[in-house]
Amino acid sequence: MGSVVVVVVLLLFLNSRSAPPGAGPAIEVPRSPTPGASVSATATPTPAPAASPTATPAPTQPPPTAPAPPVSEPPATTQPVVAKAPVTVLNNSRRNGLGHEVAAELQAKGWPIAKIGNYRGRIAVTTVYYAAGQQAQARELAREFPQIQRIEPRFAGLPGSGLTLVVTRDWR
Repeated sequence: MGSVVVVVVLLLFLNSRSAPPGAGPAIEVPRSPTPGASVSATATPTPAPAASPTATPAPTQPPPTAPAPPVSEPPATTQPVVAKAPVTVLNNSRRNGLGHEVAAELQAKGWPIAKIGNYRGRIAVTTVYYAAGQQAQARELAREFPQIQRIEPRFAGLPGSGLTLVVTRDWR
């Protein structure tokens, strides 16, 4: 508190010296609209007038800034990349050429095609079948192609090897 008083007295002293006409006060104290209310004074120093017109003003320096925090990598929000395994595409519908159409769609998205053919059994909906260790690739294939309604392990007698996509008439 004592240092505040010293600063205020110093400012009053500097302000009382001869100032050029029209210069305002060095300290402004806002007036409270209600009597008896507390007033907080904020000192706003005005720069002292130059001693002579030829005096060079002191250079001003920008305030020091805190160093920028280090930039860190954002956390990974994508799933790890799964290698695309070769796919056998089997048509299980009466739509001629459906197996070739689907194989072309898969190839356009980077899936290698192992074989294209027909499946004579009865599969209710478009299903991808996977061999041991290929469940992640089967899930990725189903993620890329929402027409795939089921993901199942391979069964005995299913043509092909590895990933086999049995396409039914519901493929759009």
